[in-house]
Amino acid sequence: MRFWRIFRYRQQVIISTLYCSCLAGAVYYFLAPRYYESTAQLLIVEQKPDQLTAVGETDTTGNTMATHQKLVTSQVVISEAIPRLAPEHRVDLEGIPPQDWTEAISDLLSANTTRRTNIIEVSFRSRSPETAAAVVRAVVESYLDFVKQTHQGAAGDNIVVLTNNHEKVQQELNETQIQLQQFRQRVGHLAVSSDDNMVEPMIQRAVRLNEAVLEAQEKRVSLQATLAAVQMSIQSGEDISQQLMSVDPELQRQILISSMGLSPQDQQMLGEQQKRLLEARQTMQSLASDFGVNHPRMVALRDQIRSIEEFLGNYHLGADQRLEAIGQSVSSQAVVRILEQSLRQAAEQEQQLIASYELARTEAARYSDALVQLAMLEREVERKEMHLDTLEEKIRDFDISQGQGPIKATVVKEPLPSDMPVTPQVRMVAALSLFGGLLFGGLLIYVQDTLDDRFASPEELSAQLGVPILAIVRQMEALVGEGLAAVHTFAQPHAVESEAFRTLRTSLSLSGSECDRILVSSSEPGDGKTTISANLAVAFAQAGKKTLIIDADLRRPGLSAMLNFKGRQGVADVLAGSAPAETVAPTLVQPTELENLDILPVGLRRPNPAELLSGNAFVELLAWADSLYDRVIVDCPPVLAVSDAQIVGQLVDGAVLVVRPDKNHRRSVIRAVESFQETSCHVLGVVANGVSHDSNGYGYGYGYGYDYGYGSGYCHEETEREDEPTEIQHFPESKPTTGIRPRRAA
Repeated sequence: MRFWRIFRYRQQVIISTLYCSCLAGAVYYFLAPRYYESTAQLLIVEQKPDQLTAVGETDTTGNTMATHQKLVTSQVVISEAIPRLAPEHRVDLEGIPPQDWTEAISDLLSANTTRRTNIIEVSFRSRSPETAAAVVRAVVESYLDFVKQTHQGAAGDNIVVLTNNHEKVQQELNETQIQLQQFRQRVGHLAVSSDDNMVEPMIQRAVRLNEAVLEAQEKRVSLQATLAAVQMSIQSGEDISQQLMSVDPELQRQILISSMGLSPQDQQMLGEQQKRLLEARQTMQSLASDFGVNHPRMVALRDQIRSIEEFLGNYHLGADQRLEAIGQSVSSQAVVRILEQSLRQAAEQEQQLIASYELARTEAARYSDALVQLAMLEREVERKEMHLDTLEEKIRDFDISQGQGPIKATVVKEPLPSDMPVTPQVRMVAALSLFGGLLFGGLLIYVQDTLDDRFASPEELSAQLGVPILAIVRQMEALVGEGLAAVHTFAQPHAVESEAFRTLRTSLSLSGSECDRILVSSSEPGDGKTTISANLAVAFAQAGKKTLIIDADLRRPGLSAMLNFKGRQGVADVLAGSAPAETVAPTLVQPTELENLDILPVGLRRPNPAELLSGNAFVELLAWADSLYDRVIVDCPPVLAVSDAQIVGQLVDGAVLVVRPDKNHRRSVIRAVESFQETSCHVLGVVANGVSHDSNGYGYGYGYGYDYGYGSGYCHEETEREDEPTEIQHFPESKPTTGIRPRRAA
């Protein structure tokens, strides 16, 4: 947007560049040679073995069209077309050596494909319409002859190459089939089909043996742990029943038999009872659909099932009781002996399984290698057979289409001469002239804007900042005197220069927004913001407005020094004290020679100005001043140097920014306005200060056009006193504790 505003205010540059560009375009249009174009269209059809007469079939890959598009404009085709041209059709070759004729024609020749078609457009531009048509015709004829000769010479060679490859592949296939047959005879029953996805028996055997080895190892480890626990319990005299509960059921049975004297017939009897119970339940379930629950047979079955269940329950209950007492009744030596015997049997079984597994694994690995080799030979035979079939198919295709080309090119549009030149075109020249003028003008404006970092006019200053110009203050010489005698508006109220401050007063009064509390600042030191503050305060006081001017520049108090109030207590003392501002401030306000104008000096220097201004005391001070005065003007430090002006800007009605067009850089002033806007401070406008009659070529020169008849004016420029520091001291800064504007007192 800023560049667009610059573009608008430097539109004269754009107009000039557009004028020059259009003038150059007109000269080019009338002086440039006329070129005429002739075009021919070629239909390219790819011949297929199964569809020789197909027309308009699109090549899915696009390689054919791209190849022939390049071929039409190739050096070979153009060199063959040149001898076909008559002498009167060589006007574009005049003055060119014969060895460069091919390149000269190539520069004016073009070939383009129409999208989603098999059409190639061949065009040539020439200074003669007849020559353009003749060159296109010669190039097309040369291209057609080249395609025909290339195919006829290559068809026989292709058949010979394919036949030799066929014989070679056939021989390799025979050798591979012999190797496959010999390998199958060597491996015998292992020669299974490669398509069989089932796991081979030998591999299954190795897997099952591995699982059996793992189970045997788990059983051995469990027996070792049980034996160790039993031995430890025996040594410590503890009950071994808990260890026996965790052993294998088979071992428990052996221990019970050994300790209680049970015979195998007892176990057989239990098995028979469980079998009878199962048969009775199955019979009852099958008869439930035919008989009711009270049928005699159903009642008998229920009684039989109940009696068997009671028998088994009583038996297991007794077995559990006997098992709980086994630690006391069974012999410890018998338990240890049975466990050791079981452990030896488990270890022997584990070793036998490990030996069997190693043997099976070796056989399975050897068997797998044989299967891999067999599969590789089968795939090699299959690949060679497919390759052989492909070669045979290609040989048959070449035999069928040997007399016809793979590509059929047909001229569907003859080249004709045209009397309308294709270049230069009025629309193209006009468009390029306008575009070039705008581009060059924009570039020129950008360069000027980069090199000249100043505001060219008040309008540009207002447009780029987005705020109005409140007043333009000319250069004024400093007056001799102290206090208000050094203020131009007070000392010479009827001078021409004083009218600028009355204009500023009127602009603020008619701005349409509340302007009771006004902040005056600048972007950089030395811009004259103190001079503007003092003269504006005098102008308000002369208009009958009770005005208070507050020197809030706690770092370099130029206003207090200029009005001869330096060294007196003031703003800093109010802010640093603990008493309320409305109590202390009235005692520190200093009256001036001008009625309705008071000043609150800066006070004694403090090391923390930013913290003082951001406290509640300054808010209370402004509220007190707003309740007693019609206008309150706050003179603040430059906004880009420190953050004091931004802090105060949140508490006033608006800010006035003082600008020196011949001194301030444009980007600095823009940044100053943005700094106020970032803190929600309303910028009322800017004051162009120190503007001379000619303004050094910046467009600010002016004359008032009227005079009061008094002598020449003056201006008190903001200067540094000898006892003031030459550099700004930066202290820690902070934001104000509140952004709420204090309500005016009733």
